[in-house]
Amino acid sequence: MRQRVVLAEDHPGVAEQLRALLSREYEVLEVVRDGGALVRAVQARAPDAIVADLGMPVMTGLAAARAILDAHPEARIVIVTVRDEAPVIRRTLALGALGYVSKADAGEELLPAVQSSLEGHEYLSTTAREALGLPGAPAVS
Repeated sequence: MRQRVVLAEDHPGVAEQLRALLSREYEVLEVVRDGGALVRAVQARAPDAIVADLGMPVMTGLAAARAILDAHPEARIVIVTVRDEAPVIRRTLALGALGYVSKADAGEELLPAVQSSLEGHEYLSTTAREALGLPGAPAVS
């Protein structure tokens, strides 16, 4: 049985691209367009992993991640975003997200990030590592 993912992305074209990418390896249970809907979907569906954009209406991805992790500390959350500022990355990881993937890296790095999170490991995409001044390829810790 394939592991199950809920995806949160407010731009329909991007959401479809990410859904198609995730569907290669995972069962995408639901695609939602805002952070409030993400929190409700996680509560209703109990996915194995969550992939969320940071910039969404109603409730940001960061606020949704905080709400989800408060209710489900074991949740495996991967953020996929255009934001590549070091303070945003650090705040997201400190909150408890296990993955941070720049949308520029998503084609090659989203699936490994989700798998890494499912294994309980942190994953930073190439662009996120560069923003943090970290050397080398994507990190799994």
